[in-house]
Amino acid sequence: MSAGHTHLELTGPELTAGILTGLTMCAVLQSVVLYQNFKPWFKNPHIEPMPSPERFLGAAIHSFVAMVLTSAVLTFTFSRLDFDNNPIINYYGYNHLCILFDTAPSTYVTPIFWFFVAYLIVRFAVEDTKRLIQMKHISTYLRRVSYGANVFLVAVAATFSLVLAIGPEENMFIHSIPFVGLMIAMPLVFVMHCFQDQNRKTIFVVGCKVFMTVSIIKVIFASIALIKFENFGPVSPSISQPMDLIWVLMALTAPFLMPVPTSIDNSKK
Repeated sequence: MSAGHTHLELTGPELTAGILTGLTMCAVLQSVVLYQNFKPWFKNPHIEPMPSPERFLGAAIHSFVAMVLTSAVLTFTFSRLDFDNNPIINYYGYNHLCILFDTAPSTYVTPIFWFFVAYLIVRFAVEDTKRLIQMKHISTYLRRVSYGANVFLVAVAATFSLVLAIGPEENMFIHSIPFVGLMIAMPLVFVMHCFQDQNRKTIFVVGCKVFMTVSIIKVIFASIALIKFENFGPVSPSISQPMDLIWVLMALTAPFLMPVPTSIDNSKK
């Protein structure tokens, strides 16, 4: 058992109750997420067409929200976390979303949740790449870059397990790097879809630019906090915390607004 995830203030019965609560919520919430997102295919596995890549990515977001909800219940109900004095607030100046994953019993339950999230992200990348290969209206360069974006997203999904495996008190840099990668991977996929769609609307182009701009700013803020430049940083919470909230909201909504790539020729059929 990782030293960073040992929470000595929890008694055996409390820890057991917390883990059982988390496992129960995981079973219920993930069942609901999978059934609601893939209901037609549960009822008829041979129905055509098969689920779109965007459906898998949307299901991944729903699974992640279920993970956050469960972690919040476990943290506020069972954890002895000091919200005023912990590694996250010491580095960043405020408590962000990751604080919910950093203490027992959440640390024992979130890896199970993340299996579903990562699987759905990988399925998105696989299905999106299959569609990418069939796109004749885009350039070879764009196809390669889009493929690279999907590979990068899969790599981030795999390494994000480090956020759950290594506590912030053990190694804040390693704990945070996968999340920094996610800050770039998510908007990059959105941007690639906009480039692939020859019928893209102005609102999607603007959304891509805003999402990527906010992501770059957030990466810079996170880098300043992690590297701890001498006599500089972290960025004031009055600036970084609202930016963090904006990014989270955009990351949670972007998969449901992401344009489905179409060509001009297909739109006329």
